[in-house]
Amino acid sequence: MRLIDSVNHAVAHKKQLSIMGHGSKTYYARSTEGDALQSADHVGVIEYQPEELVISVRAGTSLRDIEETLDQHNQMLACDPPQFLGRGTIGGAVAAGLCGPGRPWYGNLRDAVLGVEIVNGLGERLRFGGSVMKNVAGFDVSRLMVGSLGVFGLILSVNLRVHPKPETECTIALDMDWNDAWQVLGRTIAKPSAVTATCYLSGTLFLRLSGNRVSVKAACASFPGAKEMENDLWVQLRDHKHPFFLEREELRRTWLARGRQVQISADEPSLIEWAGAQVWAHGTGGTSPTIDESDCSEPFDRSRVSPNEETKYVKRLRRAFDPALLFNSDIRL
Repeated sequence: MRLIDSVNHAVAHKKQLSIMGHGSKTYYARSTEGDALQSADHVGVIEYQPEELVISVRAGTSLRDIEETLDQHNQMLACDPPQFLGRGTIGGAVAAGLCGPGRPWYGNLRDAVLGVEIVNGLGERLRFGGSVMKNVAGFDVSRLMVGSLGVFGLILSVNLRVHPKPETECTIALDMDWNDAWQVLGRTIAKPSAVTATCYLSGTLFLRLSGNRVSVKAACASFPGAKEMENDLWVQLRDHKHPFFLEREELRRTWLARGRQVQISADEPSLIEWAGAQVWAHGTGGTSPTIDESDCSEPFDRSRVSPNEETKYVKRLRRAFDPALLFNSDIRL
């Protein structure tokens, strides 16, 4: 295989490699050290078992192609990874570990990964996890790859859980102030409901309702005065194509501790997702004065926040998987 041969050549000649797929996340995290190792041509579905709700794909396969394959059986990924620029690959999605507005309801990408196949910094081909849920046991090393930004090795393939698609979806908008919207969000997560995504922006609360037609119709009726909207809002939010994300100022995100309500300012617009748990803002505004020790806030561009010193756990993992820092050596977790 070309990718394994390229890694072994780099090991033998003590060269460094910069892993590159379609380049859709270069503004989030990128490596500029070493020779480019292109994985975008390593594509295709290895195995798909609709009845078992699992799919195995090569790392360079685009998320769009995976969606089209699953759609033939009325299924979807059991997570909500963004497809920035419409070119995101499954390998890049796993390496970045990012999730869209459906994360609290569909689960995150780490929950969807059943197994991976990688090449480590010694040129060894390794498999972790399994291809179905009942085979996943012991140390689940495969999930370490989620959010690792390629520093532990080159992902060759991924095994994923999938879900049946909902029968119908509806998006509604309610004009209300943030305090009222916070109360609505609290009720949606306190008990099972048809809500599968939320967003609050500029005095409007947006809700995505998913499920069978009866439950979605009943959920819509429980929000009197709501206006129905196009469902593509959630794709715009997931892929950062919404006008809010197109501002030229630095994009920041904040994760709030469980149950904390962010205090927002009309003069500093912010976009709130995940039932109030994730807040996007431009510059340093939009989240004052909510930040405390239990909150995390940072620029979305990781090149601005990469730590100079990694934790002892990351150091140990890098020594185990890639002792010579062959892959993405200038990225710090």
